[in-house]
Amino acid sequence: MTTDIPQASKLDMVSTQKVLLIEDNPGDAALVQIYLGDTEFQGCEVIHKESLEAGLAVAREEENLLAILLDLKLPDSSGLPTLEKIVDAAPNSNIIVLTGTSDRELGLTAVRLGAQDYLVKGSFDASVLSKTLRFSIERNRVLKRLEETQVLAKIGSWEYDLDHERLTASREFFRIFKLPFRNVVAIDELQSSAPFLFDFFQQIHGQTAVTGESITELDLELADGEKVHLYTRCTASRSDDGGQVYLGMVQDVSERFKAQQEILRNQRRYKEIFSQSHDAIFIATFEGRLIDLNAATEKLLHSSREVLLSSAQPFHDCFNPAVSRQAFLEELRQKGAVKNFELRVENSLGQIRECLATASLLSIDEGEGYTCILHDVTEQRQVEKLRKAREMAEQSARMKEQFLASVSHEMRTPMNAILGMSNILLQMDLPEEQKDMVQSIRHSSGILLGIVNDILQISSLQNGKVEFNSEPFDLNATLDGLQSVMYYKASEKDIVLSIHRDDSLANKLIGDQLRLNQVLFNLVGNAVKFTDRGTVDIFVKQLRDDGNKVRLRFEVKDTGIGIPPDKIEAVFDTFTRIRTKDRIYEGTGLGLAICKSLVESQGGSIGAVSQPGVGSTFWFELDFEKDKSAGSPSEEAVQKTVEMLPEDATFSVLLVEDHKLNQVVARKTLLRKWPKVQITLAENGQEALDKIAEADFDIVLMDVQMPVMDGFEATVNIRKMPPPKSNIPILAMTAHAHVSRDDKFSEAGMNDFVIKPFDPENLFEKISTYVQITR
Repeated sequence: MTTDIPQASKLDMVSTQKVLLIEDNPGDAALVQIYLGDTEFQGCEVIHKESLEAGLAVAREEENLLAILLDLKLPDSSGLPTLEKIVDAAPNSNIIVLTGTSDRELGLTAVRLGAQDYLVKGSFDASVLSKTLRFSIERNRVLKRLEETQVLAKIGSWEYDLDHERLTASREFFRIFKLPFRNVVAIDELQSSAPFLFDFFQQIHGQTAVTGESITELDLELADGEKVHLYTRCTASRSDDGGQVYLGMVQDVSERFKAQQEILRNQRRYKEIFSQSHDAIFIATFEGRLIDLNAATEKLLHSSREVLLSSAQPFHDCFNPAVSRQAFLEELRQKGAVKNFELRVENSLGQIRECLATASLLSIDEGEGYTCILHDVTEQRQVEKLRKAREMAEQSARMKEQFLASVSHEMRTPMNAILGMSNILLQMDLPEEQKDMVQSIRHSSGILLGIVNDILQISSLQNGKVEFNSEPFDLNATLDGLQSVMYYKASEKDIVLSIHRDDSLANKLIGDQLRLNQVLFNLVGNAVKFTDRGTVDIFVKQLRDDGNKVRLRFEVKDTGIGIPPDKIEAVFDTFTRIRTKDRIYEGTGLGLAICKSLVESQGGSIGAVSQPGVGSTFWFELDFEKDKSAGSPSEEAVQKTVEMLPEDATFSVLLVEDHKLNQVVARKTLLRKWPKVQITLAENGQEALDKIAEADFDIVLMDVQMPVMDGFEATVNIRKMPPPKSNIPILAMTAHAHVSRDDKFSEAGMNDFVIKPFDPENLFEKISTYVQITR
């Protein structure tokens, strides 16, 4: 099999080059090393391994091995599969097979599978080994150059052995067809794994079988749906052992074919575009003589084709003012092309049309000229200004949303650690002074978190990111809950809090109870905040009832500090706070802006009347559908009470979190609730997959944003695992903005989510829900 090569082709050997010898027989291994010592390769470092597994490890690690000498009979592998594994591990390596069998067919098969040559043990000496090494190195170099050339030319080659129905193809061949590279493929495999390629060979080889040669161009649709145009050539030939083979090449000429087709289409389209275009298109000389024009040019200039082509007056004179005309022609001469150059065109009636000129130089029989398109934008100027303003607003909104998402994550993540640690510390037996300090930290952190949440919510409302629910609810129960919660805040300041309801008030309604509560709590909270003594009264009135829908008016009246009349509208603006000469009241200045957006986004209205020193009345009106379904809506809407897992419950949790402090917070929070809980930590999605593959867990607490692999991707991969691992409950823990839109969580396969900084009771409740479901 070996062939001598010219002396000039010998490689310049250096002592740092390495040869990998995979041979389990100590005698054969020693003999090969002795032979190498008697050749020009004596300076090479020989890495000897006695098993395929050990050899594979070296082959993967060493990138520039001079050669791999591979015994086909090893303790952990034998035969041609041994070679295939080495080729897969080091596809570009120079491999020489060592075999104890003098089998030419085996050697040829080994070469087809990716080896450069083969040697029969006991039948070679140092000279033969040297020749084989030099030949294989040079052959490998030539094959690599050929492969590089094929890549550049997008040409792949193949050889089809008819006797064995076996296909051998180049890497570029597989790249063209977007298939993973394999040295040898049984043609029958393609019928199931790549039917489009099987059909391709059926057509090409069928023609070759009849005529001895096939040259054709064809269209082919690949597995991913992409369509390619291929040039192929295939000839019938004979292999070294006399067997019949087909030798073929295929070139991806899609780009050239598309270009040719595009040229033909453009030629056909030119006349159609030229004649039917609504834009004025003309060809002219720089002296101002028209060569050709379309009907739109006649319409723009309000003149006939005959008059324009025969006119002695330079065509350019219609471009006003003269300075613009000169600038247009000068820029066109210098740059060779002009795009969207603003010109004012005066027609034969003296009318001025605002146009955008796009032109390029053109060689014509009359000398130097140009072709130009005039797009009349007179009526579109105002529309264009509005479009640009809209685009700027949309871009600003996108940038703001990206910024808020980043701020949300970057602020909520440390806030989770601060609030979590504070909660844990407050559960410890601390001295009173230290406990006061921790409570101050938690209170301040809560204020900061409230600011972050308000900013995110007002942004969501402004960008239309908030979705409103329409569900049955009990209005009386809602108002009772409001009074129950706000009573304590009011009583701290000796304020009398009262709710007054119309007798005819509809009680069973359909709407967004959560948003109604949010507005009411905000307005009542403000009334209590800005009232030092007196009363806060809540009035609920029914303004209209059409049988199916009612319009309600809510009023919150206080005896507080009041607001000057000229400041009433401003209090609904973002970041506006009440100021008096004595103090500025705490808050973000976003609460009323959020209320306004929530009410108006549901088609309602909101306002206020006030008198400094007397008090204020804030009101809003909203429409609600009447719930006419059977039974009590409040009873139907009541959520089932979650049975909390007992404190001595034993269950396993996989905590997937990359932030060290948040790991500590989550771990300590869970252990304080359930001392026997078993917590396993993973710092990214990939680690989570590894942990789940190794062990079973009752629930996964999955952070969303992590390095290596995020929580969404990890969840998708978990759901692809075989049951029961694929059914493990996954609870997302996210610090991102707009989490109320949980489509992305459910689409990824997550069961639920909690928001960082998380409320421990909320976390405990959701863990109890999903752990009990799976038990």
